Amino acid sequence: MNEALVQARRGAVVIGAIIVFSILTFHWLTEKPLLESIYWTVITISGVGYSQDAGQAIGPGRQLLSIFVILVGMLALAYTIGMLIQAIVEGQIDRAMGARRMNKEIQRLKKHVIICGFGRIGQNLAHRLARHRVPFIVVDSCVESGAEAKAHDYLYLEGDATDEEVLHAAGIERAETVVNALSSDADNVFLTLTVHNLNPNARILARGEHPRTEKKLIQAGASQVVLPAVIGAERMADIIIRPEASHLLRCVGHESGMNAELEEFKFTSMSPFVGKTVREAEDEHPVMIIALRRADGEQVFNPKDDLILEVGDVVIVMGPEAEVEQFYESCIAPENIAELV
Repeated sequence: MNEALVQARRGAVVIGAIIVFSILTFHWLTEKPLLESIYWTVITISGVGYSQDAGQAIGPGRQLLSIFVILVGMLALAYTIGMLIQAIVEGQIDRAMGARRMNKEIQRLKKHVIICGFGRIGQNLAHRLARHRVPFIVVDSCVESGAEAKAHDYLYLEGDATDEEVLHAAGIERAETVVNALSSDADNVFLTLTVHNLNPNARILARGEHPRTEKKLIQAGASQVVLPAVIGAERMADIIIRPEASHLLRCVGHESGMNAELEEFKFTSMSPFVGKTVREAEDEHPVMIIALRRADGEQVFNPKDDLILEVGDVVIVMGPEAEVEQFYESCIAPENIAELV
């Protein structure tokens, strides 16, 4: 909570205590009815004042009480109002600075992923991308989704993903991949058309609920269509038909008990394994290179130990999560650091 707001709340508690003290003390000193005591306390603290005959004897006790209530009550009231104003101003400044900071980060994005829709699929995808340090931004019009994205420190842009201005603000011209994960097939088709017109070179991954929508999404410009219902059905069929193989595949993932990972990396010019053999790479990190694709498109499955690794090779490795992470650091991170410098 904002510190000024906390101070304002404490000031309100003090005012409440002063009001209760004043009412009870006035009632005790003057033996006036409780309603009159409340009335006197309110007009005294508020500074409205009350009429008084010059010859009326009110006694030193009531005079001292009036002085105390006026001074302390007005100070507490002024303090509380000041803290409330400060909290409002600081909140507006924080929001403005946060939006400005986020806009700067968005402007620095390049070859990033735009996740349109932050439902179940969008949230799981963002988690995976963040885990692998892939730059991305989330676009969604739901306030709750925005709060969820901000809670994970994701770059977030509130707005309709089908709006061209919102896509421009998300850096659609510099984006490498756009994920259309909206809940409606019609919205995903329209979004695919919009993205393809704004950036024909972007790879578009579109979600589809109905199989018959796949053809429309491809025609609209989608590079690939993912049908969650079909994938789920295939997974269930694998469990029924090939239970052991399905169990082994499920073990390759960060949620598995085996703690194994199956990942894909592309060797850059700064990768230390360029010019070395598959065996040398596997000896340095206890991972298994199970396949690779050459820069010219040649695919090699179960490469031989003496195969020389080259720049542009895309390798598929499997191994413990920590070792795969170190493999990533040594092969990919140096290039990323050089680009930042």
